[in-house]
Amino acid sequence: MTAAEHRIGKVQATGFMIALLAAITAIGQFATNIYLPALPSIAAEMDAGAAEAQLTLTAYLATFALTQLAYGPVSDRFGRRIVLMFGLAVFVAGSVTCMLAPGIVMLIAGRVLQAFGGAACTVVARAVVRDSFDGPALQKVMALIAILFALVPGLSPLFGALLQEFAGWRSIFAVTGVAGLVVAALMVARLPETLSRRLHKLNAAELVRGYTMVMGNAAFRRFAIPNALIFAAMFAFFGGSPRTFITFLGVSPTEYGFYPPLASLGFVIGGLVVRALAGRMDAVGICKLGLAVVLAACAFGYVMPLLGMIDKFVLIGAVVAFVSGLGIFLPTAMASALQIFPDRAGTASAMMGFLQMAGAGVGSALVAVYQEPFPILAYPAVMFFAVALSVIYFLPRRARA
Repeated sequence: MTAAEHRIGKVQATGFMIALLAAITAIGQFATNIYLPALPSIAAEMDAGAAEAQLTLTAYLATFALTQLAYGPVSDRFGRRIVLMFGLAVFVAGSVTCMLAPGIVMLIAGRVLQAFGGAACTVVARAVVRDSFDGPALQKVMALIAILFALVPGLSPLFGALLQEFAGWRSIFAVTGVAGLVVAALMVARLPETLSRRLHKLNAAELVRGYTMVMGNAAFRRFAIPNALIFAAMFAFFGGSPRTFITFLGVSPTEYGFYPPLASLGFVIGGLVVRALAGRMDAVGICKLGLAVVLAACAFGYVMPLLGMIDKFVLIGAVVAFVSGLGIFLPTAMASALQIFPDRAGTASAMMGFLQMAGAGVGSALVAVYQEPFPILAYPAVMFFAVALSVIYFLPRRARA
């Protein structure tokens, strides 16, 4: 047995290790959200238009989505640790580039580097979890990671706003760089190599074969396609709700800033439900429960405006219920999809991530198109129909018939 084989192991379900895997998974999301409150200041300082400033987000999301497809198979071939180290190094380099950027073009380039590195972390961390756990244990660990992950989009914009207020927008990228360094140090020190069986070769033909195998599997598609549609619904809310709450319901931007953390509580509730049900109910049953909650919340949020009953507390309640359903469905669907391909967990994780980002892009685009003619109904309608399609796709054929 070689020294390299001695180093191969599995992670344990300790609080520290789950927190570390959650941090690795969420670092890309952290960089997505934390700088958003500073966008107007960035545009003003760099004399950039709104469209140019928005490119710092668009370029990030596009790079993040596409590079996932490369990292999955690469980690299946060369191992998890080396890809994570590379990704974190690139992420830190991107953060430094953003912090020192003299103009908007360099800032966009830095954001692309951040996404290029962050994508590796998200894809490979999920593969590490799949390498180390199976069955109900995998569902429980995924649920815990999802709970911690959910806190990032809720809290990071508030943190970013405070940094912008007291230290300027460049401090935000300094913080993301330091976060990347800390996570990298902990990963190198504590995370073992979890990939025991590696792909023998990696070329274009093997990439195509791997992704064809994954997407050709009906069981994988049953979890992956609804997952993408749920992300379309979620990002429809992100794209459309600010205008609804602030413009039509008179909520102040400051008050609205507290809604994402409130919604994150729903994810915590959903994750705790999964922890309680894993091992007592099969994964399909848990997914059905999550989809039922999500569909009911979206139907409520869609019908109320149709009836002229538009109230911020009613909509917030619907959002918390919606996110609770997400907390039940998303980690269970992810665990179930990755479980199908134990030897290609990186490839399966990458495809799941790509489909999620594609769904997010479609949901955001639909709201952008329809919010002008239908300012109040656009995002509830997109959410409802996306979730309805996910439920229809998830149901077995005999149930659909």
